[in-house]
Amino acid sequence: MVFHLLFPGIHAHFRNSLQAYTGKLLSLAHEDFLCSLECFSVALLLYWLAVAIGSIEKQQDMLKQFLLYLHTMQQTVFSMGCVRQETKSQKKERLRKEKERKLKEDRRKAQRDKRYTPIPKRPLWCILPTHRLEGLDFWIHTLKGTSFFEKRTSLLESIQKMKTPPPPPPGFHSTCGDTLRNEYLVKAQKVMSYLHENQALRWKFKGFLTKWRVQRSSPINDADPITMESIVQPVVVYEFPQQKFYQFESKSIAKHIHQQLSQNDGQLTASVIPRNPLTNQPFRLEQLMGLLRQCKTYGHSSWVLEAFTSARYDMMSFVAIHSKPLRLHALKTSMSDEGGWDFIDTMRDFIKSQHALHGKTYSKVTYEWAITHALRERRMESWKKLCLKWYETDIIIDDEPTKDLFLGVIEAKTKLLCTPPIELVELKNRRKSIRVREADGSSSVRDSESEG
Repeated sequence: MVFHLLFPGIHAHFRNSLQAYTGKLLSLAHEDFLCSLECFSVALLLYWLAVAIGSIEKQQDMLKQFLLYLHTMQQTVFSMGCVRQETKSQKKERLRKEKERKLKEDRRKAQRDKRYTPIPKRPLWCILPTHRLEGLDFWIHTLKGTSFFEKRTSLLESIQKMKTPPPPPPGFHSTCGDTLRNEYLVKAQKVMSYLHENQALRWKFKGFLTKWRVQRSSPINDADPITMESIVQPVVVYEFPQQKFYQFESKSIAKHIHQQLSQNDGQLTASVIPRNPLTNQPFRLEQLMGLLRQCKTYGHSSWVLEAFTSARYDMMSFVAIHSKPLRLHALKTSMSDEGGWDFIDTMRDFIKSQHALHGKTYSKVTYEWAITHALRERRMESWKKLCLKWYETDIIIDDEPTKDLFLGVIEAKTKLLCTPPIELVELKNRRKSIRVREADGSSSVRDSESEG
């Protein structure tokens, strides 16, 4: 009916045309349907008109942006369908402006990076919900340390200080702070219970979290970094913060850790903390525990690794408890290298001290030559065995009377060896004469060849 009131001519034209086509008069229902159809047609026409206007406006906006881009271009100028090349002065000016703009941007970026240094994110230690902590989460986060034991120790220290407060200043009663102290202790006990509850919850989720971290980790190396060969029995060390893990051959990494723990400087033990051969960084406690456990499953272990495990992976305890085996290992290692300076110094000092003990003359030149050139002689082999027994006795036996008894037996045997080393002198002279004859023979051969 609204269309009939607004556009009576158009409505009458449609009605007459429809009556002439059907040959019948239209009822009121037919006229209502005709009005609805006319309204729908007008609405559809307006919709398509709006769509056309919107597309035209969008094209105009795109054309404006394109024109703005062409207007702001500095390298080329478009005119009448042709391009005009920039001159040398224009190019020089453009490059200068670009350089200045780049320097300003770099300077601004450096100041921004210096002013706003991002703080590295740390994993959240407290995983209990906030409503469970009753507003004491701030207290938990401000405790010293990042682990359960460190935070617990910090809380115990604060509780102990509060239980034994300092004497009140003059003019104040001793019970003036009892109420505040009691409230503090009650809250501290609540915080302690929340610490234990949070740690129990962390232990429950530890297995799930570890599996999730393992699945996210990717390998860093494919070959063993010690032997540079393919890995047959892999031992894995995880670096969860980096989402990476290292792979080692079980035999080579077990030998590497054994050498680091039993390292020596002469007869002195110089054990060092086991380090990663790839990064040269010390292994963490959990990495060492997992690494030695994996090596043991493959059957690769030693007394040094077992001793380090029994000392709870603590270097000070390991050196203090197993000092004698480590000193014996250092002694045998230095004495096995017959060409090393440690062996030469040890033998020379022992032989010289025994000669001084028995009041005999020490032939320095002969013995220094024999230590380096005649160790397979009977006298020198005896000196080597007695030297090893002497230092072993000094390391193993702690009881002074027993030690003096054993050392006395060794001194009685060295007394027979402190006689003048006539055979060593003869051997030295004989070898010297042989070298001289060989040198003379070679020179005569060369002379004969030159004469011929």
